[in-house]
Amino acid sequence: MDDELLDLVNDKDNIIGTINRKNYKDLVSQNLGYIRASELFIINDKDEVWVPIRTASKTIAPNGYDYSAAGHVASGEDYVSTIIRETEEEVNIKLNSGDLELIAKIKSNDTKYFRSIFVLRDNKTPEYNKDDFVSAEWLEPEELLSRIKAGHPAKSSLAETIPVLQSYLNSKK
Repeated sequence: MDDELLDLVNDKDNIIGTINRKNYKDLVSQNLGYIRASELFIINDKDEVWVPIRTASKTIAPNGYDYSAAGHVASGEDYVSTIIRETEEEVNIKLNSGDLELIAKIKSNDTKYFRSIFVLRDNKTPEYNKDDFVSAEWLEPEELLSRIKAGHPAKSSLAETIPVLQSYLNSKK
């Protein structure tokens, strides 16, 4: 994973080069540009989000809450093909682009990421990859955010993205 080649983009999300994932800290400290990620929330008819818990061996947020599926956009990939690939790898769901709804694109100057946030509407509980996750549950977004604020480990961007999801869900009511 550390030798994964990622597109390096400018502040307008235009490709300006490539960078190895292992050099991410250099990207931030030297202000070289941004990298890209795709993140997915699986939402059921009750507006609950399917939330997995990462394995203890993960470098980032071990034993922490995660997106339903997520991943770095590899060099030459786009946001949609990334989330389709990651969803199949992490939760064994085969998708096409018509299954997804893009709800936000977030630029983070602190972490140097462009993040595309997608929603998949599905009531079926995914069969997650045991190399990625140890458990999962359906939670209301408010409950998930409350647990993170109470100290449950989670990917750092998850807490800031839940209000985006809540706004999306409220707009659909």
